[in-house]
Amino acid sequence: MPDEPIPAVAPTTLPRVLGLFDATMMVVGSIIGSGIFLKVGNVDRALQQYGFIPILSVWVGVGIVTLCGSLALAELGAMYPQAGGPYLYLREAYGRLPAFLWGWTEFWVVRTGSVGALACATVIYFTELVPMPGWGQATMAVGIVIGLSAINILSTRWGATVQNIATVAKVVFLAGLILLPIIMAKIQPENLHPMWTSPPDGGAASLSFWKAIGIAMIAVLWPYDGWINLAPVAEEIREPQRNVPRALTLGLGIVIVVYMGAILSYHLTLTTSHLAESATVAADVFQKLFGSTGAKIAALGVMCSTFGATNSNMITGPRIYFAIARDGLLPRWIHQVHPTRHTPANSIILQAVWTTLLVIVFYAWKEKPKDAFDGLTDSVICAGLIFYSLTVSAVYVLRIKQPNLIRPYKTWGYPITPALLLMAYAGAFTSLLIEQWKETAGVLILIASGIVYFQFAIRRQARA
Repeated sequence: MPDEPIPAVAPTTLPRVLGLFDATMMVVGSIIGSGIFLKVGNVDRALQQYGFIPILSVWVGVGIVTLCGSLALAELGAMYPQAGGPYLYLREAYGRLPAFLWGWTEFWVVRTGSVGALACATVIYFTELVPMPGWGQATMAVGIVIGLSAINILSTRWGATVQNIATVAKVVFLAGLILLPIIMAKIQPENLHPMWTSPPDGGAASLSFWKAIGIAMIAVLWPYDGWINLAPVAEEIREPQRNVPRALTLGLGIVIVVYMGAILSYHLTLTTSHLAESATVAADVFQKLFGSTGAKIAALGVMCSTFGATNSNMITGPRIYFAIARDGLLPRWIHQVHPTRHTPANSIILQAVWTTLLVIVFYAWKEKPKDAFDGLTDSVICAGLIFYSLTVSAVYVLRIKQPNLIRPYKTWGYPITPALLLMAYAGAFTSLLIEQWKETAGVLILIASGIVYFQFAIRRQARA
């Protein structure tokens, strides 16, 4: 009697298929997306009366703060090279509830909101090529979400290849954006003036200045958002103890250099008042260089950037839900690995469904696509400030709780560098709480609702 075929059993771990280049491109591709093109006006509107130096200082300052956070993340990622990233670090540092609330917020707001916002950004620039009505833009944004989900369900390697191609394309495009105005002698150094206009002495004037700095910081946090995206994919990175810290450092270094070059290029080519009112700054620069054809070239370049960032968030999110389900706090089917594709297929599908609903709701709620984009990004930053701060502070907690744990990489500049991020984020959250208290309260209520579900999940686990 012939042997009966052995049924395929879905594995519970993800294969290591990504190298250092893939990981570095993940960092760069996750960060450089829409913000350097769509948040420039927000910063200039807030700070144009104070001159160019405060504008550039905010971009540099947030970059340095983000680099400080990534140094702490590198230590944690090398210690715990498994799927889930911050979920694991928060669980080890603070316990299961704070870790679960991170994943809860990632699903409902941070990750799905990021995917939705970046899909919207891709559509905003696509309309520079092909004008579309509101319903057509919403349909295209949903199509981007579904299409990228399908690619990442079929193969992690395919998703990484899309990421690599899009990241190289966006870096080449940004290099052109930075260098071409200089090469073609289209820059006007007088655009940088005034370099600095100090606010009048006095409490009210000083308060207005720092309030403007806070608003600008919140806007710049979105262009740097994504620095934490590599950690949840650590289980699929080869030699993670070496490659996670290297990729984070290399990736952030590339991003900071590119952003500084882009901001200088924008301001040397266009006036600050123009930038403050523009929603398509890259297209405006290329239009000045090449006329109407240039605007179309810029639209394609920005679409590559936002499309790649959408994909990187698409890769990251499901690994977080996967890790939480593997701990028994979400339904078991979420942590099933596809038996032949070896991807977290169910997690990807779950993320795609909720992201689609978010996109539809925000397009229906807001009058303009840019308003939908800003609404999604502000919600992401509000929730991110809380949990990114907790993640970075986990370095301090784990140094005390588990001093003997092997640390293949230790945070450079500890304990000062993590503290810089924590102080900056505390200031940004305070500004957000003052300026957008209704939206902030909504996010806080959503986080609190996760406590109710957590108690239900714990009781269900105990019964099982």
